[in-house]
Order: sequence, then structure tokens, then C-alpha cells
Amino acid sequence: MKTFLFAAAVAVAVFARPAHADENPFVYNYTADVEEQGETEGELWITDRRGKADGNYDAQDYRLEIEHGFTGRFSASAYVNLASHHVSGLDPEFTSVHRNFAFQGLSAEFKYKLLDDEKNGIGFTVYAEPGWSRIHDVEGEKGAEYELELKTILSKGFDKDKVIWAANLTFEPEWEHERGGPAAPAGHWERELKLQASTGIAFRIVPNLYLGAEARYAGVYPNWTNGLHSEASAFFAGPTVSFSADEWSATLSFLPQLSGSPNPVGGRNLDEFEKREIRLRISHEF
Repeated sequence: MKTFLFAAAVAVAVFARPAHADENPFVYNYTADVEEQGETEGELWITDRRGKADGNYDAQDYRLEIEHGFTGRFSASAYVNLASHHVSGLDPEFTSVHRNFAFQGLSAEFKYKLLDDEKNGIGFTVYAEPGWSRIHDVEGEKGAEYELELKTILSKGFDKDKVIWAANLTFEPEWEHERGGPAAPAGHWERELKLQASTGIAFRIVPNLYLGAEARYAGVYPNWTNGLHSEASAFFAGPTVSFSADEWSATLSFLPQLSGSPNPVGGRNLDEFEKREIRLRISHEF
């Protein structure tokens, strides 16, 4: 959390000049833009997730990304993922975990733009992200996990990008294997599907500043190859702010969980999801 607050403070203090034209003012939504041909961008993502029904739950996700534009329509990225977990006093499904800044896994990202906002009236991009992880996101326990995140992206800029709107639909199958124990015998793999729908709108207040809001629905479906049966779902919504300066940008979003099912605690699902998330993205164009 100290790393998160320090990075946020640096970003707010530094970025005070005109906005970059292709800035994405969201962190839970992608816009349909891809990296320009021959251009490279580096990004740091920090997500702070906290709060269950009881006990202590404190987790951070860190992603280091390099993205390169190969054509005017196609870009690709490589990620190194790290994570921290401090989990204690939760129900028996969660064992106590105390781990700082551990290597979590690797992933890659491929984006192809089918429609351009300026030429076609709306931007439309398809996205694929294969990934491997050695630490589970929610529980923080070690175990192999493979995933393939598939996404469709729509976005539209209005009045010379004074207003930007985006919407994403995500289909993410996962294959998980936990280490040992009667609940996870050797050779046993669990199949899980995550479906997400998100949207965001942002308004340019001054040349270097966007203010807006994002909303995200997430659902989890176990053993999805045998039919879709929802295990858990949640709805998040909250504000976002984005600063830019020349080739630098920083975007911060706060998303509390507003509702969830089944068996909600205070109207929220606090087994699969957390009470709130804060996410910061810092980007630099090379």
C-alpha cells in the first residue's frame, strides 16, 4: 500500500502539462486505440484490493508492461506480474498467507483494431491475452493457473475527445491447479469461467485532466464446460481521474463493490470479490 500511495503522489505532482492526444482516461476499460506503428509504451499497473466479510484481507497486484505497435491496426504487449497477499482470520476456505512482492506470472496481449473512431464513427478492437500464474489472485495460495482473456472493445470520442466513452466485454476461461491436499488431489484441474462487462465515460475538464466514472460487472462460472451456472457475481462502480503531460500519463480509479450475489453480506459478495479496489496506471511513450 505504501508503494501505491507513493506512486500516486508522484503522478499527481508531476503531470501538469497538456494532455496526450491518444490518452486512455480509464483503468478498468480499454479504448479501441492501439499503439501507433513503430511506437513503444511502458506501463506500471498497481491494484490494491481490500476487505472481506471478516478477518483481514489485503492484496496488491503489480503489472509491468511493454507494448509495441507493429502496424496501424495491430499492437502486442508482454507483462511481468507480481503480487502481495496478507490474509488471516477468514473462513476455512482461506488459509493464512503473508507474502510481500512475489513473482506471480507472465502474460502477453494482442490487440487488432477493426474499426477506427475517426474514419468509421466508432472504434472497435478485438483483444486476446494468454497468461500463466503461480499464485492465485483471490486466495494468495501457490498453484498453477492458465487463462485466456478474450475481449471486445468499443469506444467513441465526442467533440474532439472532450468526452470519451468506452465499453468492454470479456470472456476469460481459466484452468487452475492447487498444490496437494484432499481438496486438490494431484493431477486435478479446476475449470472456471469469468465473464465481465464494463463501461466508462470521462470528461476533459482542462487540457491535462479528465474526470469520469467506470462501472464493472463480474461473474464467475465453475466447470463451465458442463454448462453455465453462476457461482458468484458483483457490480462495482466509482470515479476515475487521469492526468497527462507530454509522453507521460497517470490514471487512478476507485471502485467499491455496490452489490453482489449469492449470499450477500450487506448486499455484497465478499467471498470471491473484495469490498473495494483502487487501481493506478502510469504510462510512458518511448
